[in-house]
Amino acid sequence: MKKNFLFTLLMVLIFSSMIFSQDKFPEWAKGIVWYQIFPERFANGDPKNDSSLVDKIKIAARRNIPDWHVTRWTSDWFAESSWAKQLGGTYRRGLSLRRYGGDLQGIIDHLDYLKNLGIGAIYLNPIFDAVSLHKYDGSTYHHIDVNFGPDPEGDKKLIASENPDDPSTWVWTSADKLFLKLIQEVHKRGMKIIIDGVFNHTGTQFWAFQDIVKNEKKSKYKNWYEIKSFGNKDNENKKLDYTGWSGIKSLPIFNRTATNLNSDVAKYIFNATKRWMEPNGNPSDGIDGWRLDVANEIPLGFWKNWRQLVKSINSQAIIIGELWQLSPQYITGDGPFDALMNYNFAFAVNDYFIAQKKKITVQEFINELRKIDQAYPQKNLLILQNLVDSHDTERLSSMIANPDRRYDHDASPANPNYNPGKPSPKDYEMQKLILAFQMTYRGAPMIYYGDEVGMWGADDPDDRKPMIWDNLKYDNEVIAPQSGYKKGLGSYKVEQNKNLLLFYKKLIAIRNSSEALREGNLAFIYSNDKRNTFAFRRNYRNETIISVFNLGKNFSEFELPIEGKMDFYKELISGVTSRLIKMGKSERQLVVQLAPNSVKIFKLIEPDK
Repeated sequence: MKKNFLFTLLMVLIFSSMIFSQDKFPEWAKGIVWYQIFPERFANGDPKNDSSLVDKIKIAARRNIPDWHVTRWTSDWFAESSWAKQLGGTYRRGLSLRRYGGDLQGIIDHLDYLKNLGIGAIYLNPIFDAVSLHKYDGSTYHHIDVNFGPDPEGDKKLIASENPDDPSTWVWTSADKLFLKLIQEVHKRGMKIIIDGVFNHTGTQFWAFQDIVKNEKKSKYKNWYEIKSFGNKDNENKKLDYTGWSGIKSLPIFNRTATNLNSDVAKYIFNATKRWMEPNGNPSDGIDGWRLDVANEIPLGFWKNWRQLVKSINSQAIIIGELWQLSPQYITGDGPFDALMNYNFAFAVNDYFIAQKKKITVQEFINELRKIDQAYPQKNLLILQNLVDSHDTERLSSMIANPDRRYDHDASPANPNYNPGKPSPKDYEMQKLILAFQMTYRGAPMIYYGDEVGMWGADDPDDRKPMIWDNLKYDNEVIAPQSGYKKGLGSYKVEQNKNLLLFYKKLIAIRNSSEALREGNLAFIYSNDKRNTFAFRRNYRNETIISVFNLGKNFSEFELPIEGKMDFYKELISGVTSRLIKMGKSERQLVVQLAPNSVKIFKLIEPDK
């Protein structure tokens, strides 16, 4: 009897553990469409908070810049402001000091735009208080940037009243409260939202680092960072020295062991994590997960402990690592992440869809994708963020306009052959093909803000231009020799590409309406290297979708055998319905006809449907 009881108890515990483990997987993220927002450049919803930005500009520039002002949203990207000319050098010197006033209210104001586009989840680049425009130099992790909120000056006073090392003293600023409203508005529309966690390093204005600057060896936070040496008041040549991320002194890295971050640092990060995941003691009021910056540079032990905290608060929260290489150790087994930014997907797309002279074959393209499949569990493949561009790369349309380069390389004035100008209609047609692949392939496709309206730009900083809104009239973009570029010189009209936007809406709608595209399995069923054509099938329950692509220069026709009771098919882009050719009692044939550089998406239909 006792043995039976112990066995039953053991089975209950194991079963409970299994259920809990399954609950930890973010089911909502399967096949969802992501939209990445760079907050400072998405929309200026509250111009009243712009003027206080000057304080951070003084810190960033290490000097006062007379007449500095927020740059007009619709101005020519390559035009140099009067204050920037005072800095001397090329126009690019002033780009890091530009601000356009993007804020949280601007995001709230455009949530309906994202909903109508078909977006299911939003990823925000860093929003914690920081000096820079990109916010990867955080000054804190427990407050939203004061300039993203309605009352910067009032928020600064509130923050000054705290002991940042004591969560019981933390207050809610107006910017913090507005972010909670943003979360609420996102959830109200049935969408999800995650934020950037930059836990490897901070900015030099981070409160703990500032205490070290002030108190040096006497600082209680001296062990938080990798300090090489402290300053000496009696020796001007001996100054505070520390390790900066990638050697960048403005980004001091946290102290760590081989397996974990400094325990006090970890404690602070854990407290900040709780704050944003359950701000009112309720996870439904908090964020839906995290994207983690330079995730492979932080000890794995820290991530595993942090995952336990995150999942204990919200088992459905998603954890996504910024990992540029295949990283099964972070996803499989007891790996700490649910997904990653799938840059390997982007590499394959670049080498096949975008490359011309250096284009890989269809089979090589498929093989590159299969390497991803083999690296991760089946269910995790459905939630990998399948991106093609981001804030760290040039724009997709500009990649297409400048083919035959290694991904994320040589997209700056240093490359004399790089063309930063407006892409051609032909380039945008290729962008449509890439989107069609992205929206029908397995995973969770991610769109970088503005790609859907045709925004273009070289690598950082030119990939971070202000969003193009239809209700605004923009100056022409004039690229002159002083830009540093040798090609693409001229004047270009800046406006939304309505045709491209409509195609994005259509393809996203096709994806959102199909369980097979969001959650189905995948199999390549046809490939032809000579013709540059391929086809793959997505299946889920009784739904079958077949996507076919022709990237060749010639018209292509081929047959695909179809098994089962299907008699009809509907081409989802054109909306045309046709009958399959019967080859026998249980076999049908789909005759595919593809023009050069084209795609078709077929949904198989049973006779009674």
